[in-house]
Amino acid sequence: MPTIVHGRFALRAGVPVDDLAVCVEGESIIDQGTLAELTARYPDAARVGGNRYALTPAFTNAHDHGRALGTMALGIPDNFLEIWLSQLARLPAIPPYLAALYSGLNLLRSGVTAVAHSHNPIAWSNLAVEIPESLRGYAEAGIRVAMHPPIVNQNQLVYADRERFLALLPTELREGLGESNGFDLSADDYFAMLDDLYRNFHDSQRHRAHIQVSPAGGQWCSDELIMRACDWARAHDTRVQMHLLETRYQRRYAYKTWGASFVKRLEAIGALGDWLTLAHMVWTEDEDIELLAERGVGIAHNISSNLRLRSGIAPIARLVAAKAPVGIGLDGQTLDDDQDFLREMRLAWTIGNQDGMSAADLSAETVWRMGTDIAAKITFGKGAPLGELEIGGLADLVLLDWEAITGQWAPADYPPRDLLPAFLLRRAKQAHARHVMVGGQWVIRDGAHTSVDHQEVAREIWKRLQFAAADQPNAIEPYLRQFYRAWDDRDYPTRRR
Repeated sequence: MPTIVHGRFALRAGVPVDDLAVCVEGESIIDQGTLAELTARYPDAARVGGNRYALTPAFTNAHDHGRALGTMALGIPDNFLEIWLSQLARLPAIPPYLAALYSGLNLLRSGVTAVAHSHNPIAWSNLAVEIPESLRGYAEAGIRVAMHPPIVNQNQLVYADRERFLALLPTELREGLGESNGFDLSADDYFAMLDDLYRNFHDSQRHRAHIQVSPAGGQWCSDELIMRACDWARAHDTRVQMHLLETRYQRRYAYKTWGASFVKRLEAIGALGDWLTLAHMVWTEDEDIELLAERGVGIAHNISSNLRLRSGIAPIARLVAAKAPVGIGLDGQTLDDDQDFLREMRLAWTIGNQDGMSAADLSAETVWRMGTDIAAKITFGKGAPLGELEIGGLADLVLLDWEAITGQWAPADYPPRDLLPAFLLRRAKQAHARHVMVGGQWVIRDGAHTSVDHQEVAREIWKRLQFAAADQPNAIEPYLRQFYRAWDDRDYPTRRR
C-alpha cells in the first residue's frame, strides 16, 4: 500500500516548500505534490505526518568509525590526534556486530539513515571476518553503510624520522615498540579481501551496503598504495575515502617529504578525482581549494572531532564558496558524545562562519545540504538516489517535531518563511527526529526503533566490556610531544588563516 508522508512544510535542497507531500511505494518516492493532490491520486494510501512536523530527506553521516561508544567512555581521553592515536590499542574490544548495531541505532535516532564506516580493526589479521560482522550489525539496525576496510603500509609510529623518535625513548619503551605495531596485512591480501567483500556485499541497486577502499591516511600510505586504491575503486565503480590533513603535523610531513602540499602531491600522482573523499582537511592550503573543487573531490567535515582533538578549524566556507562538495561527518567524536547529527550541523554552521566582513558566508540552506544530498553523494556516489525529495529517489525520510522545535510560546506564523532553515538548524536536535524511514520502511516511530530494543543492545555491550587497569598512564605521550614540538619550530610555509 502506498504511504503519503507530509508535514507543515518540507525542506528540499535546504529550501522550505509549503505543503509538499511525497508518496512512497516499495522503497522509493513514486510521486510528490500537495497533500490534496496526492490524496486525490492515492485515495487508499496510508498517511503519516501532519502540521506538527517538518519533512526532510534523511541525513548521511559522511565519516565515522562505528565504535558504538565514544573513546572517552572507553577510557581514552581527548588529546592531540597523534597522542590520542597512540592510545587506541588500549580500547576495550566490542564485537564488531554489536558495535555496528548500536552505532546504527544511535544514528537512526538522529535521522541518519546512511553512514560511511571507517573500520578500526580489533585485529588486522581478522579483518576479513570483522567487516562482514559489522555489515551484519548495520543491516540489522536498518541503516545503509559505505564500508571502508583500512590499510596502511608506512609511518605507523610517527610520520617521519622514526629513528630520531626512537632515540628519545628510554630503553624499556624502545624495545617494546615493534616495527609494524600490528599492521601486518599485505597489499595483495588486502585487495583480494576487497574483491571478495565486493562480490558478496556490494549493492549498487538498493544501496544498502557499498564496499569501498580506504588507504587510511596520506602519511600512512605510499604513493603506490594510494594509486592502487584509486585504480581499484574506479574499476569497480565505487569510491575511495582517506583521512588527510587532519593536523598541522600531517601538513608539515608533506612539505618535509616532497616540498609541496599534500593536495599537490596527490594531484601529481593522479589520485585526485570525483571518486575520492577526504576526511577532515583542516590544514588545506588556500591555493589548493580551487584544485579540489575542479577535481570534484569530496570533503567530509568533522567539526566536533577536530575541536576535541585540538586539530583546528577547517576552511569549510571557502571550500563551499569554491563549489567543492562538502558533507558532514561525526567521526564518532561528537562534542557531547551523543552522535547528535542535528547538533553537529548546527556546530558546523556556527563555527564555519568565521570573523571578518570579507569572510565567505556559510548559509543554513547550504549546511542542510551538507547533511543530506551532498553528504550522500560524497559517501555513496552520484548514482545513489539519496538525500533528496524527488520522484524516483529512495525513500529515506525524517519527520521532525516542528511544534517541539518552535516551543509553545511561538505564534502560528512564526518564524517568517525565509528564516525557517536557519531557525530549524539553530534549534533542532536528536530528540526532535520523531519518525525515520529507510527505503520505504519506518525504522523509528515516536523516537523508538520499530524492531530492535536499543537498551538491550546497550546492556549486552556493557556486559562484554573488559577495561584495562584504571589510570594506566600513556608512557609514550611526553616523548611524542617532544618529538612533534620540534616540528613547530621548522621553517615551513605559513598557511593564511
